[in-house]
Amino acid sequence: MPRLYKLVIEMRRMLLVLLLFAGIAGAQSAPSAQTTRDFPLDSITIDGNRILSVSAIAAATGLTLGQPANTSVFDAARDRLIASGYFDKVGYQYRPAKEGSGYAITFEVQEIETLYPIRIDGLPASIEDITAYLKTRDPLFTGRMPGTEQVINRTANEIQQYLESMGRPLDVAGKVVAPAPQTFIVDFTPKRGLPAVSTVSFEGSKLIPAIDLHNKIAEVAFGQPFTENGFRGLLQTQIVPLYEAKGHMHVTFPKIATKPSTDVDGVDVTVIIDEGPEYKLTRVAVRGTSPEEGERILKNAKLPQQTVANFDDVIQAAARVLESLHRQGFLDARVTTDKTVDEAAKSVAFFIVVDSGAAYTFGKLTVNGLGLDGEAAIRKMWGVRTGDKFPQGYGDYFLSQVRAQGIFDHLGDTRASQDINRQTHIVDITLIFLTARPDQNVTKPGQQPGQIGLPSDLPPI
Repeated sequence: MPRLYKLVIEMRRMLLVLLLFAGIAGAQSAPSAQTTRDFPLDSITIDGNRILSVSAIAAATGLTLGQPANTSVFDAARDRLIASGYFDKVGYQYRPAKEGSGYAITFEVQEIETLYPIRIDGLPASIEDITAYLKTRDPLFTGRMPGTEQVINRTANEIQQYLESMGRPLDVAGKVVAPAPQTFIVDFTPKRGLPAVSTVSFEGSKLIPAIDLHNKIAEVAFGQPFTENGFRGLLQTQIVPLYEAKGHMHVTFPKIATKPSTDVDGVDVTVIIDEGPEYKLTRVAVRGTSPEEGERILKNAKLPQQTVANFDDVIQAAARVLESLHRQGFLDARVTTDKTVDEAAKSVAFFIVVDSGAAYTFGKLTVNGLGLDGEAAIRKMWGVRTGDKFPQGYGDYFLSQVRAQGIFDHLGDTRASQDINRQTHIVDITLIFLTARPDQNVTKPGQQPGQIGLPSDLPPI
C-alpha cells in the first residue's frame, strides 16, 4: 500500500509538469488564450529590480503563497504591477516548483528609475501623517514616487480619502514642480488652487532696512501661489544671502504669518526675522590644489579684503576662478564653495574648492565658406596652435575680433562649431562663413591681418 501511494504522488507530479510545459510559452507574452489548470502558488521571484525591494514588488502583485493559481491569475498580477505606474515593463514566467506540487513564478521588471519626493502644501494634514497613510495603501511607496500622471492622480485620490476619514474633506491635485534649479518634487495642494502672495512685510530686521528686504522678495514672490514651504525656499535664496554678505551666517525666520488681503484676492505675508550673531572671518583658502597653487589662485581671484565674513564675495570669486580655468583649457573644471563655522568663536572659514580636471588641447582648424585667399588670411590670424591648451569660447571670440577689425569685404554671418573629444581631450574647431562671397571676401587693400590672441580681461589662474 505505501508503494501504491508513492506511485500516485509521482503520477500527479508528472501530470503537473506536462501541464506546465504545455502552457509555459504563452505565459511569457500577452494574456494566454488558454488558461492553465489550477495549482497552488509555491514561490514568487522578482528579477530586474534595482530600486524597489523584492518584498514590496511581490506584495504589489496581490499574490499570496498557497493560493490556487493559473495563467489568468498571473496575468492579473502582471497587470496590477503595470497599473502601479512604477514600471516601464513587466513580464513573467512560471514553471513547476522544485519542491512541492505547485507553481513557481518569476516576474521580470524594468523600473521607472526617476522617483521624486513629495511635498504637501495647503492641506490640513502634515507630510508625516500623509506619508504614513500612503505607505499603508501602496507597498511600492517609500516617500518617493514616479512623476507619471497615473501615479500622481491615484495618490491625490488616496490623500483625499485620508482627509475625508479625518473629517476634513478637500479635493486634492498634484503636479511635478521645481522648487530649485535641477530639483524636482511632486507637490500636492488643494485642487481649487493656492492663494497668491499680495504683499510681504518683515519684522525684527535691524541690520538691513525692511524696505530693502521687501523689494528683494518682491522680485520673485508677488503674485505667486503661497505655501509656507515654497515661501521659505524663496527666503533662503533671496534674503539669506543678504545677511551672509554682512557676516550673519545663521539668519532664521521663526514665524511666517498670513492673512487675507483687503486689497486684492490673495494673502498678506508677515515674516519675523532673527538676524543671529555676526561672524568674523578667520581665513579664505583653496582646496583641491597644492598650497602654492592655492595661493596663486587666491591672488588672481580678486577677492576683496574682508574682516566680517561675506560668503557672497567668495561665491563671486569662485565664478571668476572657474571662468579662468576654462580659459586655460580645463573645460571640465568644477569650482564650488564651502565654509566651516566655529559656533563658539563666532567665526567662519571660507573655501574655494577646485577640481580642474584634464587639460584640453587644440587639434585642427577647418574653414568653410571662404575662398583660398580668405581662408589663408583666417589661418594666419588664428592664434592657437595644434597641441596648445584650448581656451573655452576662443572660436566665438576669434570671429568677433575678425569682424571688429573690419579687414574683410562682404563678410556675412559667421559661426564657430567645436568638436570636443572627452576621451582624448582634443578640441577641433570649424569656422563657418554662412553668407560670404568667396570671390569678394578678401582682405582690404593695404591691410595685413595680424594674429588674434587670447582674451585678456581675466588674469590667468
